[in-house]
Amino acid sequence: MRARRHTDLQRYFDEELSQRRARKLHEHLASSPEDQRQLDDLKKMRSLLQEATEEAVAEVSFEHLWSNVQEAIATQQPLTLKERINTWARRYGLVAVSAAAAVVLVFFLLVRPFGEPSIRNDCHIESLEVEPGAVSTIFTIYTPEKSDRTTVIWVNDETSEGDVN
Repeated sequence: MRARRHTDLQRYFDEELSQRRARKLHEHLASSPEDQRQLDDLKKMRSLLQEATEEAVAEVSFEHLWSNVQEAIATQQPLTLKERINTWARRYGLVAVSAAAAVVLVFFLLVRPFGEPSIRNDCHIESLEVEPGAVSTIFTIYTPEKSDRTTVIWVNDETSEGDVN
């Protein structure tokens, strides 16, 4: 409960409480000297900070600020190509590399490289019976000069010693 009251005092001091809650806290302060002392301490702290800030600002001269800014802009040299590339790489390097990798991946997965036909096997086999342990291979030979394709079905009834079933 004490932490809640401390938070309410801070918010009351900063004028962040609703009118109803601020009115209740104001009434409470009349009967709680400890909370009233904390509120007074907050007011003293604000006063000290304001004085310190005002003194620091009074010591600073802004008389030549704009002329100094204009001079710095006029004397600033444009970045070289190498500096621009380095700056860009520091800002966007990881994003650019990721995007480039994604583009290359999409290209190789979806686009046929160099206009070559993709490898497909469009033959339709109704049935193929082989003996247990036999190995079969089916492939299509595509000839670009001809419009037809040759489908080869290769069945080897015997497995050699090195083959795995």
